[in-house]
Amino acid sequence: MPNSRVTLGQIAARAGVHITTVSLALRDSPRLPPATRSRLKALARDMGYSPDAALSSLVAYRNNIQAPAYQATIAWFNSYPQRHRPLNACWFKDYIDGATERANELGYKLEEFWLAEQGPVGPALGRRLLARGIRSVLVLPLETPGAIPDFPWSDFTALALGYSLQNPQLHRVTVNQFRSALNLLRELRHLGYRRIGFFVPEAFDRRLNLGPSSAYAAYDRTIPAEERVPMLAQRYFNDTDGLGEWIDRHRPEVVVTQDVFLWDWFIARQIKVPQDIGLAFLNVNHGEKILSGMNQNEIQIGRAAVDLIVAMIHRNERGIPSAAQHVLIDGEWFPHQTTRKVGPPAPWFLDMPLGPENPPPAVPVSPAPPAVSAPQARPSSVKRAAPSSRQPALPPVKQKKTKNP
Repeated sequence: MPNSRVTLGQIAARAGVHITTVSLALRDSPRLPPATRSRLKALARDMGYSPDAALSSLVAYRNNIQAPAYQATIAWFNSYPQRHRPLNACWFKDYIDGATERANELGYKLEEFWLAEQGPVGPALGRRLLARGIRSVLVLPLETPGAIPDFPWSDFTALALGYSLQNPQLHRVTVNQFRSALNLLRELRHLGYRRIGFFVPEAFDRRLNLGPSSAYAAYDRTIPAEERVPMLAQRYFNDTDGLGEWIDRHRPEVVVTQDVFLWDWFIARQIKVPQDIGLAFLNVNHGEKILSGMNQNEIQIGRAAVDLIVAMIHRNERGIPSAAQHVLIDGEWFPHQTTRKVGPPAPWFLDMPLGPENPPPAVPVSPAPPAVSAPQARPSSVKRAAPSSRQPALPPVKQKKTKNP
């Protein structure tokens, strides 16, 4: 049976150009004038050309079994005023480690550009990057959510990690905050917790695109009314007005939070964790051994970010996309020492098959824990989170005979 597949050679012969020119045009290479690219791509469409999937797989296999040659340098932007501050945070370092590891596997080099020493982030920085042959940029999470104005994005293949870059709207890779928080709530119910409190202040929640609070609101709609604990509306972690009254009134069996500040607050009031009230954290480090919560897989996010930006480089995609794509990575549950099994798994509507025969279960309320018990020291290995891009700086909790490590 004759091969009817249109080849690059046939397109080149029809156009009267070299086969390499056709290959560059179909990859939208900037080495060719835009008019030439458009003409050859239109001709390929008219001739019914489509890439050979088997050949593409063979090329990918060949590239994977060979040590990759150097391809290009990818810049990553560090927007913090203090250069080393973000790298002191495990989650930020995990982004870099994952991205660097994957870049090396693909033949790319990752290079930091500390914006504070680059002067105004505008056309001048763009020219310096282009002069070095750097045409791709990873924007790591900003210290304060906002914009990077006046940078010549149209000249670069660019990608953001997390939600803190609000302008421009680039393609981004981040954790699926909604799904991660929902899975956290599911794991707590599997431990037998029914009355689950939620203490994630507005400033932190907004940084995560309202994913955690949206998940809790959805969860709240699927449980019996007697198990519901209203969210405590605070702006920052150290805003404790009404916290004691909220706990005394609603008696949560476990509280979902982010900063160990709340553990310090419990210690000062002689509330033991997890015996009296459990604590579950929205983000714990991958090497964590004490805090229970979700690891947000920052290493995998860094690797996925490099995979996406390299694919964009191969397609010669540059500038601000008309419709930004979000690649969302699932978090992973770490059951450690700040939660415990308090009873049989609590039924949850979302764990059941859909259908009218499965309404939200009516289950009794668990006995409330005692409000006060013997003091318990927080393990010295658990340190309060340093001020980072994820939360505002917090003053130490004032308490007698208890010092933060």
